[in-house]
Amino acid sequence: MAALVPAIQVISKTDHTEQHIVPLSNSATTPLTAASTVRIRTRLISLTTNVFSYARDGGRGSPGLDWYNTWPFPDSLPAPFNDTTKYCRVAAWGFSEVMESTIPDLPVGTELFGYQPIGTAIEELTLKHVAGGAWKEVSERRKRLLGVYNEYVVSEPTVSKGLGGEDDAKRSKALDAIMRVLYGSSFMLNRSTFDWNSKGIHPFGAKQLTWSAGDADLTGAVVFLLAPSGKTGLAFAHQLRRGRPEDKQPRKVVAVGSASSRDFSTATGLFDEVVLYGDLDAPMFDLVAVVGQKPAKILLVNFGARGDAPEKWTEALRPLCERLQVVLVGSDPQAKAMGKLAALCLELGSGVHQMNAGGLRDNARHGAGALAYFEEMGAAWEGFKADGAAGLKVVWGQGIDDYAKGWDAIVRGEYGADNGLVYELP
Repeated sequence: MAALVPAIQVISKTDHTEQHIVPLSNSATTPLTAASTVRIRTRLISLTTNVFSYARDGGRGSPGLDWYNTWPFPDSLPAPFNDTTKYCRVAAWGFSEVMESTIPDLPVGTELFGYQPIGTAIEELTLKHVAGGAWKEVSERRKRLLGVYNEYVVSEPTVSKGLGGEDDAKRSKALDAIMRVLYGSSFMLNRSTFDWNSKGIHPFGAKQLTWSAGDADLTGAVVFLLAPSGKTGLAFAHQLRRGRPEDKQPRKVVAVGSASSRDFSTATGLFDEVVLYGDLDAPMFDLVAVVGQKPAKILLVNFGARGDAPEKWTEALRPLCERLQVVLVGSDPQAKAMGKLAALCLELGSGVHQMNAGGLRDNARHGAGALAYFEEMGAAWEGFKADGAAGLKVVWGQGIDDYAKGWDAIVRGEYGADNGLVYELP
């Protein structure tokens, strides 16, 4: 059998939908001698629209979001892809295997969950033990990343039965790769930003940004979710309906999505109404009736609607409430520049706020106490899986070439809302 030729994904900085799978002709490495270091290879990796946000925004210099420097360009990367002014690398959530180690507690064969390189090449991590099975990446190049992107957790290996033969353990691991971190983002948004016990934490997670008890209060509000069938949107809807006291829930939760996702959103049972992006242009559509009695607050959360839908719905909802609050979580995979609403985040009093999952997570964890916070979030995640994960179907692929095909298919909008993409790498 021919030896595996390692390859990595490289992305254009000017058009993050343009990707290349680049073989590495010379991947020989010297023996590992550096202390506190492991060499890993990605084994199971997810593909969600969040990866496109990492690709688009990783070079903006935002504090803690230096995604372009998560993984280095290998010395053997050939031209023209070794030009860091034109190309970048990003990462995705999943599992890797320790191939070499100088850390006794992380022997060869250990499986790590975390922010993994997209490819089949061997990469290095410099790790410091945090607690239990949790480790933190502490290399110089990773210091400009928020904590969530530098945390790796030891996982129990799962025996793969191959495509078409997944068992409960394999499905559980796939869901972890696809949604665990994204569910955590929605858990934080619900539990920390829209905290019913206190003033909450600004969705960007920065302590210097004010967020009042009125900002946090959703009692009697009407909530509109754009791209609600995406993984983070689905998780937030689940949190709104399953993760809040009954008397602290919004009056109504409305899904605004595409025609292809309408049946899936309806089947989840999490929404009071499901409408389409284009309904605003339909002559018989009555948005006032959807909203109902004029609320004190409408919350619009964008999880990645395409085109100008976020702007159009913002303007349509503004006159229908005393106060419109907009939170931006995801973005259009095809967008190549900052949208109008994202620019408004910089204007004080605009009512438009950008969510920064890493910053929010770090502050929420500090405020609640790390152990208690993670236990509560872990219990919520396990409850979501036990509840059927809202009907999410795991779509399996094998190999980095399958991953590349999945990337292009997401750009074209080909996958249904009920699909979660995960890939086994050799």
